[in-house]
Amino acid sequence: MSRTKVATKLSALLGVSLFVAAVSANAGTITGWDMSNATVAPPPYTEFVKYRSTLYTSTAKTATNGYIGWEESDVTAPGMKIVNKDDVTGLKCIMTTGINPYDFSTKMCSDPLQSSKRWKVGGVNGQPIDVYFSVATDTLTTVYNSMQKLTDNDGRKWKGFKAELGFMVNGVFTKSTALDGLGFSAKTGKYFTTTTSALQSAETLSALFAQGLAGPADANHPTTGYFDPINRFSYFLNATEDTIDSGLITSNYFALFGDWNNLSGVPAAYYYDDDANPNTDNTLMANCDGTFTVTDPITYTGYCNGTWVTYRSQAGLDANGVAYPSDGVKKPVPADILAAWQSNYLYTNAPLEDLANLGLNYYITVNKLNSKWKTPNQFVLRFTPKY
Repeated sequence: MSRTKVATKLSALLGVSLFVAAVSANAGTITGWDMSNATVAPPPYTEFVKYRSTLYTSTAKTATNGYIGWEESDVTAPGMKIVNKDDVTGLKCIMTTGINPYDFSTKMCSDPLQSSKRWKVGGVNGQPIDVYFSVATDTLTTVYNSMQKLTDNDGRKWKGFKAELGFMVNGVFTKSTALDGLGFSAKTGKYFTTTTSALQSAETLSALFAQGLAGPADANHPTTGYFDPINRFSYFLNATEDTIDSGLITSNYFALFGDWNNLSGVPAAYYYDDDANPNTDNTLMANCDGTFTVTDPITYTGYCNGTWVTYRSQAGLDANGVAYPSDGVKKPVPADILAAWQSNYLYTNAPLEDLANLGLNYYITVNKLNSKWKTPNQFVLRFTPKY
């Protein structure tokens, strides 16, 4: 099936259609991101630089608790959109903005894995972060797959989070109630009553850290995770129709790092660019077991005040030039290998940001009862960090 035409692709690349959401205003659908409490970082944008659409506590835009962010690349401003008809499957989703890096078409729900589909919400001060959505009043029931990341960009570590659906009434957040036409649901649109992530598929309800950090190889990930080749880093989730509430973080994450890492506190790492392509993910080779002193913040050059260690079975590359698989056992990187990395431009230091980024999967369903909401054409998705 054909993808979007070249003109649309170029407009996405150039950031012309910053506020593109659904093409149709079909009733009962989420018609777009209501940006009345948001301000997008103004262009021009520089490739591989990070930008924010700031989320304010009210439409007065005087105080902020968070943002929706993006790194300019195949992801573009403003960082989030609503798709009301995927160009292959016809399905609906909430995802990031930009282009598919594999075929340069406009990003769609059905794009392949590792094509940067997740919209990214960051919290900065431990207070609630509100995302507003616009809704049309009609008779349809619509189901949206939200593919997201939630980042602790606070000064402190979080212990978890709570996500709530509701409405902003005269500047006050009012929670959605059961059977009011708005709720977290299964992919079929059936609202949750009481459930957990253990009872649902990962696509329907999950809070997972990147598989490259920890987890087994599977159909979507050909190699095991770096720190733990068996078990994924994740949070247990409890869910009802209008609330998703995190339980405990997995013991393998906590044993290594304690509570959910804040972005400024993640360890430094050594990465290998195995294909010399800055648009693809680099391979995690080692991490600094200790503090990392940055001598050049632009290039993140510095030195480890401790020991460079690896959780791979051996440091370096095998005879085929591939990183050794992980065995989950910490071991120091030999001095000769460190020296070789330091003299090779394909090896770079960077913060291990994925330890602060939690991948969220869930569905939101809206039906015709939205005409009876306190704000019939708007609802709010609120994220609250837990300490």
